[in-house]
Amino acid sequence: MIVISLRMIATLTIVALALVAAAVPGVQAGPAPLLQTTQSWDGGTFDYPEGQPEVTSVILKIEEGQQAPFHCHPVPTLGYVLKGTVQVETANGQSTVIEQGESVVEVMRTLHRGKALGGPVEILVFYAGASGIPTTLLPDDAAAAELCEL
Repeated sequence: MIVISLRMIATLTIVALALVAAAVPGVQAGPAPLLQTTQSWDGGTFDYPEGQPEVTSVILKIEEGQQAPFHCHPVPTLGYVLKGTVQVETANGQSTVIEQGESVVEVMRTLHRGKALGGPVEILVFYAGASGIPTTLLPDDAAAAELCEL
């Protein structure tokens, strides 16, 4: 039986993209990563879930002046702001502002929400999870009591 870790998948993906970029004229991989960190934006830690690795990506859209409901991510979550500016705040009042072109590791297992500032926002979100583990939970979801710090 072959066991593949999330770290191995991420490393292989980065190597493959770099090789493709090197082989295609006019395509370059940047000399520095957009983000490399061992902490979420609030200084918190994150860890990878056990089980069959599963990577999910979505484009999250928030209209101007709107905000997402409080929710948590029980898996490591990376966001890259494609368009606009978003304010992210935790239920305990910590906040940060992330602008177009910036990457961030979201808080893990912590209730938070995002609000579009000054226009609509589009965020490319990557979840480094495992099969059977939800990527996002609302406070009243059954699994939230176990997987989130409420």
